[in-house]
Amino acid sequence: MTFTSVQFLVFTSATLVLYRFCPLRFRAALLLVASYLFYWTWSPLAAAGMAAATLLAFLAGKSVQGEDSPHRAKITATVVICLLTAYLAFFKIAAVLPRFGRLALPLGLSYYTFKLMSYVMDIYWGKIERQRDLFAFAAYVAFFPQIVAGPIQRPGQFMDQLPPKKTAISMGVPRIAWGLAKKVLIAGNLAAAIAYVFGNAGSLHTVEALAALYLFPLYMYVDFSALTDIAIGVALLFGIESPENFNRPFTASSISDYWRRWHMSLTTWLADYVFTPLRMATRSAGKAGLAFSITVNMVAIGLWHGVAWGYLVFGLIHAAALIADSFTVRWRTRLFNANPRLDAWGKLFGVLITFHVVGVALVFFRAPSVMEALALLRHIFLFSGSVNAELAHLFAMAGARAFLAGLVGLAVMELVERYRPDRWWARLEVALPWWLRRLAATTGTVLMLAGIFILLVRAEREATPFLYQIF
Repeated sequence: MTFTSVQFLVFTSATLVLYRFCPLRFRAALLLVASYLFYWTWSPLAAAGMAAATLLAFLAGKSVQGEDSPHRAKITATVVICLLTAYLAFFKIAAVLPRFGRLALPLGLSYYTFKLMSYVMDIYWGKIERQRDLFAFAAYVAFFPQIVAGPIQRPGQFMDQLPPKKTAISMGVPRIAWGLAKKVLIAGNLAAAIAYVFGNAGSLHTVEALAALYLFPLYMYVDFSALTDIAIGVALLFGIESPENFNRPFTASSISDYWRRWHMSLTTWLADYVFTPLRMATRSAGKAGLAFSITVNMVAIGLWHGVAWGYLVFGLIHAAALIADSFTVRWRTRLFNANPRLDAWGKLFGVLITFHVVGVALVFFRAPSVMEALALLRHIFLFSGSVNAELAHLFAMAGARAFLAGLVGLAVMELVERYRPDRWWARLEVALPWWLRRLAATTGTVLMLAGIFILLVRAEREATPFLYQIF
């Protein structure tokens, strides 16, 4: 059962009906049952593994907060974090080793494991109180809108919303519709072009290689942000507000700004639980300690996607860019403060440089191997034919109509996310009489539900999986 299936629509609708009539004190339990039913459709064995890991973290939280000795509390927290890390690493490594038969990753393994780790560490650091209700805690871990690909919500943020007192259907439905439109109408139309260029990395023409460099970052953003939009929208149906995961990342004027805008829930998680502790431990080493902390953090982000050389190179490229950014930030600030006229040009140049760094790193991320990634990048500089002929060949391989529809969709998405008509409507809505607000909300919800059904039917007919549901 995927987010782009009619079965998921039926499942969510049935759960929501039960939820609306469920007494408040039982709503967390209902979310738990629904989440495990959803997870069970993917793998009963993986559901049992998630339940065991959840129980371990719950008992660890109870032990850490109830421990009189700080030393024993530290040992308990450390042992549990190591066990959860080993649990995550085992499946990540087993997925690429033939001796394990390339064991498939359990759905959402990285996301729920990070939730469990942050719960134990936040209790040890005194940031939150331990959760006394096992069912509520298990619902937080397994919450089905977030289990596929996040966002990674902190335990305190989720628990403070339990039990959800009201739903937000009029807010959730438009977000779901927007996510599905991005997935089906933009990512779905560009998928053939992406599959072609990366499936033939060693024999591409220059124009096709450039398409891989420039198109894949945009495709990946559309695909992943669509998945996040659907997750956030479905959570709103049940009265749960999730953290945002993206903020127009390709408008970033530096690589550090990019990582403040891309996959924000993962970036902030690693910053809080990996980078900051490492930086505090290595602060006496000055710039060397900073470079080391950045490198470990970015390599962790790369290998979080899987144990592969391409992911490692992806992490190292970003580490190098972030180190250069960190070491030159004071110099650049002084330069632009002394020359204000250069500031606008500096930001434009920064956006271009940042996009190209991200694009090159993502070639290694997506290509089947490091050698094929290098071959693809080399073809950019080996131009030897006609641009029109190469474009015609790319359109023929990718499907001209779908390819052009995807490009138009990218332009529309950029305009929508830049000018945010939802915020414009929110400002206008408060000035309308209540009956007109209610009529507009009801009419809009019904129309969007119809659109969601149409998009889901098309998605099932032209199914392309979300990139990030495999991590």
